[in-house]
Amino acid sequence: MIAVVDQATASWVPETSITLFRPLTLGGLLDALVKLKGRLDAAPVVAEDLGVVPASEQDKERAAVFAEWQARKQRSNDALSAWKGDSAQREGEALRSRFSMERNELNSLILEAQQELQKQQANRPPKPSPEPVVEPEEVLQPPKLSAEMIQQCCGSLPDVNLDAPHERRRAYFSLDGLLLPWVQRCVRQGDETGLVQQVLGVPGALFYLPAEKVFLVGIDADLLLQLARTRFGFDEISLQERSAEAELPHGRKVAADELLWQLALFTARGRVPDTLSAEQPKLLDEMPDFDRLLETPHARSIAELWQSQRLSAQNIASMLGVPQRFVFSFFVAADAIGLFCP
Repeated sequence: MIAVVDQATASWVPETSITLFRPLTLGGLLDALVKLKGRLDAAPVVAEDLGVVPASEQDKERAAVFAEWQARKQRSNDALSAWKGDSAQREGEALRSRFSMERNELNSLILEAQQELQKQQANRPPKPSPEPVVEPEEVLQPPKLSAEMIQQCCGSLPDVNLDAPHERRRAYFSLDGLLLPWVQRCVRQGDETGLVQQVLGVPGALFYLPAEKVFLVGIDADLLLQLARTRFGFDEISLQERSAEAELPHGRKVAADELLWQLALFTARGRVPDTLSAEQPKLLDEMPDFDRLLETPHARSIAELWQSQRLSAQNIASMLGVPQRFVFSFFVAADAIGLFCP
């Protein structure tokens, strides 16, 4: 017999019975079923004497399903216990949920990509011209943004009061260790020296060709999104100059402003880096080329108003009555490609 009782009446239940306490829980029910199964398995002869009908195939199938579920539950409980007891594993799981890969996996991927690149360059026969073979298509296309893409580019941060210090901190973030400032530095050094620049430390080819104002990209678009939000450690990422005679790997050519625009959107996600100020008035020097660049919500209205007079990002959001995150995203991307007047 299985008795469902309160704690106060538990003493009325015979010792030979199985007790379920109110309030009912899944764990309590599972314990009772385990006890019942144990007793039935331990006394098969008694079951025959009582005239119990042997289990049918359907009953056996149900028992097998229950046993499998019980095993899965036990494995889940073991995994949960290990997760609670291991802070390092918690950090790894948190990083995986944000970037879909752990730090050691990313480092391994970077190392494998660099080794593969070195192997390809060592085995490739010399060619009379160092001009790389490129594919005609580009990595970045200006599609109509879906709701998911808008969230990736502009985030979901609600409007904040920039005059309140605790709210202001939510709107700003640090660029330390992020990929965007390294790509910007790569463009500056390439334009100053006229030499090809390579970004080291990323899993794939990323070269800036200053003569053409393009990047040679060998990184998948999804991985590029993850890399834009990854904080690299000290000395994990660096720049290297390549001579004009050096042979470059295969890749796709992407205009420098297109890559910087998209990297800025993916990095900021509706926030402002601490190197900029949402309250400093600025004047847009020229309209972005939305035939090539990703057009975020209200981008054309923001650009037209910002080109008409010197205003701050906070002024733009207030005057247009649009969410701050759309203005901040445009602000960071336009600054990354140098569209504002000095």
